[in-house]
Amino acid sequence: MNVPPKEFNRVLPDALRTFITAVFQKAGTSNEDAAFMANLLVLTDLRGVFSHGTRQTPGYVQMMLDGKVNPRPNVRVVDDTPTTAIFDGDGGMGHFPAYRAAMAAVEKAKAMGLGAATSRNHFHFGGAGKYSRLALEADCIGFATSAHRFRPNPESSVLTASGASPMSFAIPAGENPPIVIDMGNWVDYDGPIEEGFARLPATFFKTLGLGAVCHALGGFMAGIWLFDKPPGPGIWEGANQGAFIMAIDIARFMPIEDFKRNIDRHISEIRQMKPAPGLDRADLPGTLEWEREREWAEVGIPMSQQHQDSLTTLADQLGVPMPF
Repeated sequence: MNVPPKEFNRVLPDALRTFITAVFQKAGTSNEDAAFMANLLVLTDLRGVFSHGTRQTPGYVQMMLDGKVNPRPNVRVVDDTPTTAIFDGDGGMGHFPAYRAAMAAVEKAKAMGLGAATSRNHFHFGGAGKYSRLALEADCIGFATSAHRFRPNPESSVLTASGASPMSFAIPAGENPPIVIDMGNWVDYDGPIEEGFARLPATFFKTLGLGAVCHALGGFMAGIWLFDKPPGPGIWEGANQGAFIMAIDIARFMPIEDFKRNIDRHISEIRQMKPAPGLDRADLPGTLEWEREREWAEVGIPMSQQHQDSLTTLADQLGVPMPF
């Protein structure tokens, strides 16, 4: 799970954005794309989802420098209907086509009630929550998932078949923070996986099922197997991922004011329940991240020494000054 480090230095978001932008520019991206990537990665850090924020930058940049990911992709619309769309990522980072897919899904939902889009032929798209949450601004429910192309290893346990695929739901509320589930479909268990299964079999089976759904929607239906061929002209080795994003216009089913009022009441009642063991409050997913985003925007993001060291190494490699 993503938890704030016990020992950390505070880094202001603007300084971090400036640095990450410069790093991506050095990797060969356009100025606009560099700023776009920096904004999304820092936003992810602000919510405390460190695993998919700026910590990913060294890996992303190395993939570009190694020629495995296109630093200047030309994202294009492959197909477009009133309710659906398909985006091709041209071998670049998944953030670009997935974000456009999310915006398209919301636009179509507001016009038709439901909207969905897929993206393909790209690398990692980061945390799924930043795409599902785009629907909140339009009083829609958002859903996003992604999958990567891989062949199951017959020598591995079926309990690893979920591939740790991500999925996120975002549900608007009224006075309360929205409900946002942003998770990877895997079980964080330190011991042998068979031992974990023996203790919590239902958890592993649910993870396995959710992972299969992610692969069906964000993988197979997204068309990532269309590019399953040896790298060559026009084929980028790292472009092995896809995404599926959907938006639902709540007002097509009931008045949005009534929906938000019911969600607010539900959240308030949940907060009156006993907290989970070891925690001091009862709440639904999304509230803690919502609070962090607002607080850390003012006081700075708590960055562990390991996190900062990885960015310092990258800065030295590319000759980019560290602003913090």
